[in-house]
Amino acid sequence: MTDNRQSTGPEDQLSFDHAVIVVPDLETAILNFQTLGFQVQRGGVSGPTHNALIYFRDGTYIELITPIRRSARIVFRGLHAAGLLGLIARRQRGIMARFLMWFGTPAGLRDWCVRCVSLDRTIERLRELGIETSDAKNFSRKRPDGQVAKWRLAGPLNTHLPFLIEDVSPTQIRVPFEGHCDHPNGVTGISALVLSGERQLASIQILQRLVSGNVMAGSACTIGTVAIRSVAGNNSPVGLALELSSNAEVKGPLARDKTFGAQITIS
Repeated sequence: MTDNRQSTGPEDQLSFDHAVIVVPDLETAILNFQTLGFQVQRGGVSGPTHNALIYFRDGTYIELITPIRRSARIVFRGLHAAGLLGLIARRQRGIMARFLMWFGTPAGLRDWCVRCVSLDRTIERLRELGIETSDAKNFSRKRPDGQVAKWRLAGPLNTHLPFLIEDVSPTQIRVPFEGHCDHPNGVTGISALVLSGERQLASIQILQRLVSGNVMAGSACTIGTVAIRSVAGNNSPVGLALELSSNAEVKGPLARDKTFGAQITIS
């Protein structure tokens, strides 16, 4: 049998960066997740949005994000309900179109991100696989302490696949993990991201090829230390769920009225 896997180098290295939970109000979200036993840090302001971050020892994190202005959230929801937000997103075909959809749809676990050593190389590999991908775009965020984090983003136009990030400033400026990873609930990291929906298997196979250069048996792959797997039931709506690892005794699903509907389980 011919081995058709492509050779990979350091520039091909990928890791799970973070999961995105869109929230209706940042202050409420911070309080909710603190009540659930997480240490939550304010991330700062990026354009019309602000966020808070939950860092883990395994180098992953959860982002809680929302537009700063309540009026903007109302406008996004209205445009989505009228079908106009999807139209705008399809016409833009860039990474910003993906983010527009975050704020028009209901709150909850809406997306996930993979960190690249070389964003340009990863874009090239996706396009070699026949995946339409936006060009890279520069972003920045001013932290509460005044430091400015800078990074580049791109993403497949197929939003069932993760978007991509490459740090321009040192990663620890964007995500200052040190001293912020000790959670009262004992959570140490993200162990798995679970995909559901009719396109889940195709998404897994694309990720397998991106990570290893080949499609493997089974409906799972690993990015960094995080397992990416699908659940049975092709007729289920497209969605995401998180499984978190913990060194404490408390296990089980988190209250979804506190997570804005996001399905998160501590195991």
